[in-house]
Amino acid sequence: MTGATDGTESSRSPHAIHLASAGELVAAQKFGEAEGEILRALADAPADAKALNLLALVRYKLGRLEDACSTYREIAASAPHDAGARRNLGLLALKLGRLDEALPEFEMSVRIAPQDERAWSYLGYVYAKKGKVIEAAAAFRRAGQDSLAGELEHSATLQRPPTPLSRASLTRPVALAPPLPAPVPPSEGAEARRGPRVEISAHALPAPIEEPLAPPQPREAEPIPLLSYVLSRLGQSPAPAAPVGALRLTIADEAHVRADAILAGSGALAWEPGLRRAQGRCSTEPLGSQRRPYFRLTGAGEIWLAGAHGCWLPLRLADDVLYVREDKVLAFEGSLTWEAGTVPNAGLRMLQFRGRGTVALEVGEGPIAFKVTDEKPTLLSAARLYGWVGRLVPHGERLPGAAPFQLACQGEGVVLLDATNG
Repeated sequence: MTGATDGTESSRSPHAIHLASAGELVAAQKFGEAEGEILRALADAPADAKALNLLALVRYKLGRLEDACSTYREIAASAPHDAGARRNLGLLALKLGRLDEALPEFEMSVRIAPQDERAWSYLGYVYAKKGKVIEAAAAFRRAGQDSLAGELEHSATLQRPPTPLSRASLTRPVALAPPLPAPVPPSEGAEARRGPRVEISAHALPAPIEEPLAPPQPREAEPIPLLSYVLSRLGQSPAPAAPVGALRLTIADEAHVRADAILAGSGALAWEPGLRRAQGRCSTEPLGSQRRPYFRLTGAGEIWLAGAHGCWLPLRLADDVLYVREDKVLAFEGSLTWEAGTVPNAGLRMLQFRGRGTVALEVGEGPIAFKVTDEKPTLLSAARLYGWVGRLVPHGERLPGAAPFQLACQGEGVVLLDATNG
């Protein structure tokens, strides 16, 4: 197609164009064509949450429930705190008649989003189908369906005295689910020994919630403890998941953020160039490089920030000490005590952080970690040094003859080496 355009279409990425086209096709109920557009969008951005949610909906509309389940599992794996994906996995399991699969998904959904009344109601529905009347009543009561909960509790007391609900049960939430028919009192004999029975008609099965076209809500990345991260790099604990969404820093005093990491800001914030600090005093030397300068934010407000997808990580320090290369720092909170310096005889610019607060780092493929002890000093490549944790003292080392090492590291701690080297 040739001819002039208004400039809007040409400025959009292929991913955005395919996704917009898919939305229009879904609205026109052309689900087969929409799937093709979504897959083209995912070719450019395989982890895009909006595209994956739309793909799951389209596959559900096409009657391919197993494929829809697989897509929601992919969403849940990349975003463990996505309550909606868990809820929809539970709903699809209900459509497939798999109560045992639906139950843990709804339980996980309400743990992640305890305010979701629909998820609590679906959970009560599954409990009732499995004959867990007391649990079902507690869930329905959290959903605000007190009359239904009361009927279930009354049914249970036909066979045994009512059991007081725990304080924890009374604090759960609930949702709007299809109404259940009145419980059927058990008959005498074997039926009585099995306890009350609740009958639920098949037509009451709910369909997955269809909200993927709504504007996505910002996802907040959660900082992980520095110690957990270091142990994961040593292979002593599971690796943390890549952050989903952006990190929100609430600023009550000050923070420092690298310019290319800033997404948005709000509130009464003042912005000024960031300056390096040495021995507790600000210098006149800029923090960062000319290409990637830092800003110092003061006042009260909040900012959203993020690094390249899969290549950054927010860490939480709890009275820890962290040294890291200055060019690997995206942001840090004013609650941390920090200093700028260099590795002796090497000229590497480093930042030192102490105390409690959050620091966001570029991590690439993730640093490689090695333990260093007083008994086993370590020689390092200066270009590969990422940072260290503990009582370590790296310094420039002159070695006789040709050698790939420029640094020596002594003390007790963990040294982090850059796996990517640029």
